[in-house]
Amino acid sequence: MNALITNTAALNAGDAAILFATAGILHRAMGDDLHVTACDLQAGAAARAYPDLDVHPTMFGALQDSTGRNGSMRAGFARALIAARLWHTPLGSRVARSLPPAVRGALDRIAAARVVVSAGGTYLVPHYRVLPKLADLLVAYAMGRPYVLFTQSLGPFPRGRDGRMLGFVLRHARLILVRDTRSRHYLEALRVRPERIIECADAAFALPLPSERRCDSQARENRGPLQVAISVRDWPHMRSSDGMTTYFDAVAALTSDLVTRHGAEVTFVSTCQGAGDYWTDDSATAAAVVRRLDPPLRDAVRIDRDFHTPWQLMSVLGRFDAVVATRLHVAILALLMGVPVLPIAYEFKTSELFAKLGLGGLVQDIETVTPEGLCAAFEHFLAVRSDLSAIIPGLVAKERRSAFAAGEHVKEALAVAS
Repeated sequence: MNALITNTAALNAGDAAILFATAGILHRAMGDDLHVTACDLQAGAAARAYPDLDVHPTMFGALQDSTGRNGSMRAGFARALIAARLWHTPLGSRVARSLPPAVRGALDRIAAARVVVSAGGTYLVPHYRVLPKLADLLVAYAMGRPYVLFTQSLGPFPRGRDGRMLGFVLRHARLILVRDTRSRHYLEALRVRPERIIECADAAFALPLPSERRCDSQARENRGPLQVAISVRDWPHMRSSDGMTTYFDAVAALTSDLVTRHGAEVTFVSTCQGAGDYWTDDSATAAAVVRRLDPPLRDAVRIDRDFHTPWQLMSVLGRFDAVVATRLHVAILALLMGVPVLPIAYEFKTSELFAKLGLGGLVQDIETVTPEGLCAAFEHFLAVRSDLSAIIPGLVAKERRSAFAAGEHVKEALAVAS
């Protein structure tokens, strides 16, 4: 049995965590004979980063490679949709033979899949283009293959042609798994059938835990200087023109406070770094923050610039006493290791997760965070850190159960005729 997971971005360790956890969830639900294939827009680089991963271009990537980025891509996609619609007829094979080999390969992979899974994450939101994420799903629909959207946050949705296309794809999904109630409401407003929307935890909570995982807060508190990891990111969608400047100033002020007042050792580390082919590098953003520090303090701060797999990053994060996380999956991987997290939310997915965990009061908003406010928030966070360490294992265990339940929901959805 084949499952094709599309819309992956394996060079982002957070998205790689979602991918590998999703594969594990599906294996548990459907059996060990399940073969998982990934489709990634940067398939070549993803294959180099993860040699054991069966990874290929998405349909959009195959079209891009075959037709370039000009108007001929639209015509190429139309031909691919025609081939998909006629796939089980003699005309289908004739049309397919006229397509470039990469596009035929993408069609073959969808045809061979028992289910097409659109990876979890956050990409059906206003900040990103719609068609690259929907191409495989439109082909699956045309071919009569069932597709599901794995656990994600999505919406609000655009109007116009993109909105109509998105609504069509979402309403014909066999199942849509969401991470939060807000996403459910966006889907219901789009007239997606409520019984096809199920809320589950982020797939990354189902990752296997490293053997060195520690949840003993006393062990952390008795081992020398406070160790703090900070993840930052560039966010070009700020509502205020000086929003990024204020955010950088706030993180720099917290870093200075950690070093001077708490004697802490601070390391900047993130899910998006060290992969030269990826579109962003958070270590460069960290360097911009560190440049704001007084020169004597800069030597007390470390920037981790290496690429890390999800398991490597979990091991790295597990060595810290606390994590200040702008990237959601830095927060999740730290929680999996039992490390308390002070989150900075740039999209609603972070505030929704921490509210569900009962920790919504910890969340700082990237749009409104200030140097004074972030330093004060960390002081409060530090005061309750031991209490957080005590409750994190139970919270994570609940999220893991919810994440694994997604596989059973997919299995049930595939058993029900659409």
